[in-house]
Amino acid sequence: STWGLKKIMGCVATDTRPKSEATYGFQKGGDLSEAVDHALNKGAGDDSLSMELELHFSCKDLINVDTTSETDSAVVVYLKSNGKQRMIGKTETITDNLNPEFVTSVIVKYFFEEKQEMRVAVYDIDNFDKSASVEQNLIGYVDLHVHDIVTSPGAKFIRPLTDPKGKKGKLGDLIIRGEEKKRASKTEYKIMFETAKIPHELIFFRLNKLSASGEYLPFAESETCSIKKPDQKHIFNPITVHSAALNQDDENRKAMIEFFEWNKKGAHKSMGKIEFTITELMEGMTFPLEKGTVRAIQCEKKEDFTFLDYIFGGLEIALIIGIDFTGSNGSPSCESSLHNLNLSKNQYLQALTAVGQILENYDSDKKFSVFGFGASVPGLMTDVSHCFALNGNIFGPEIDTLQGVVETYKKNLRSLDFSGPTNFASIIEYVNRMVEFEVLINKMNKYYILLIMTDGDISDMQETIDQIVRATSLPISIIIVGVGNSSFASMEILDADEKPLYSKALGKEMERDIVQFVPFRNFKNDPLELAKQTLEEVPGQLTSYMNSKKIPPPRKDMATGAKANFFDEEKKVFKEKMRDMGYAEPKIESLLQLGLPANSPALFASHEPKVSSYN
Repeated sequence: STWGLKKIMGCVATDTRPKSEATYGFQKGGDLSEAVDHALNKGAGDDSLSMELELHFSCKDLINVDTTSETDSAVVVYLKSNGKQRMIGKTETITDNLNPEFVTSVIVKYFFEEKQEMRVAVYDIDNFDKSASVEQNLIGYVDLHVHDIVTSPGAKFIRPLTDPKGKKGKLGDLIIRGEEKKRASKTEYKIMFETAKIPHELIFFRLNKLSASGEYLPFAESETCSIKKPDQKHIFNPITVHSAALNQDDENRKAMIEFFEWNKKGAHKSMGKIEFTITELMEGMTFPLEKGTVRAIQCEKKEDFTFLDYIFGGLEIALIIGIDFTGSNGSPSCESSLHNLNLSKNQYLQALTAVGQILENYDSDKKFSVFGFGASVPGLMTDVSHCFALNGNIFGPEIDTLQGVVETYKKNLRSLDFSGPTNFASIIEYVNRMVEFEVLINKMNKYYILLIMTDGDISDMQETIDQIVRATSLPISIIIVGVGNSSFASMEILDADEKPLYSKALGKEMERDIVQFVPFRNFKNDPLELAKQTLEEVPGQLTSYMNSKKIPPPRKDMATGAKANFFDEEKKVFKEKMRDMGYAEPKIESLLQLGLPANSPALFASHEPKVSSYN
């Protein structure tokens, strides 16, 4: 935990003497990781999860618009919102150059959960008077979204300039390179000191950093320890320090630790000073005090990676979709149905589009696994399924592009038998197995978002909690969008803002907060705000998982060999179950060729399969 700090005699000391570890070397709101931690503890401000993106600009083969020399160009960057655009920065002017490389960068706040529109314009500057408007000399522009830069290979975005008058012809290319604005440090150390042969009863230490003037400045202090016997060893609580604060990111730069015999009047007596480097601590060196010794029994280095570190490294975010087709939604043909055939009134479609338009940019193959629950398929399934593939093939449930998902959803509205009850456990369990397979067997470096859209409370609460707790140890976030006017009391429980979820089956609490619930009715007239509310916790959830598992960002040059296929393995298990139930091989193969929406043999009719209208 992070504990309160206050200035005492020019140093930073603790308000209390906690029993847990402390973090030093930063202040509230200092960087993204800190903001993420704060947000996960439900204390962050409105923009705590934004990241600063530094944009660098160049042009290639600009058209020459000057008559006596080559183009004098500058780049101006605008953010667009509510039909208006606002200038956020501009570069210097480079004269007589058709391939300018601009030195001045522009900083833009990047929000994962928002669709941020930009216009980057290139101007020819003939009048160098700073008060002169550049609007009259526009060469061309590029309209884009901030995530277009983030998700481009190597964060390098290239587009041809668009003529402001709509004319055709090559004006030149605009090149934008993005990188996260550098923080003071991404490295921290977790250090645990042990003392031996100390004759004093109450001791503590202060950590000191080396200043530019060569003096040591105290910046962190330990708890006070009680030592009962002179020959007793004592292990202090671990201290976490950022390398920038301790040694300016140089592991061979000196720092100093000073031990004190505690005095209730504040007249603490020094027991000795020790100069050290992080390298020496990692090597396990023992240092002498005036009486006794000290050594670091732990000096653990941790890279404090950010969301953009993972995205720039090539980490993909896979969207998995679950749609509630229970009877309480109402028949699609009814005007009041939440699955209204009048798509302009269809809340499921609106929620799917708002969230999907953001997430599809982070998935390179644009394939989405889509499942339904709470319905059956006439002619194929004799009972209700709580996890069936919307495209009719549970062994290949991926649908190409978000538009493909929308079209598949529309086609199936009339063919499903809406039923009930509303259960989440089956679909979350299926996704858990899929992700476990990818993590354990294929060692996939991917993060998954399960979007569940539902109209009401669930009837399998404990089973759902068990599966959510299981998912908290996997690279998964779960977003639940509540459609309609239900109270959604059980959704608030699953969100776990007030009380951590506990799995009776697993005998443990959730490892991290992965569920975000958003009622659609609060944002049904504002799809952008709906997307923001549903996705704003994802960057923190992703980095918390990766950092807890000590998974660094992937590298672009990482080799990718042949991978085992989860759906093929599922098909093998299904066929074995069918054989055990007495099905002949030809019938099993005919079922598989037809396409099965679910992988539970008990759900299917015992008669020979008929051609289905499903999908």
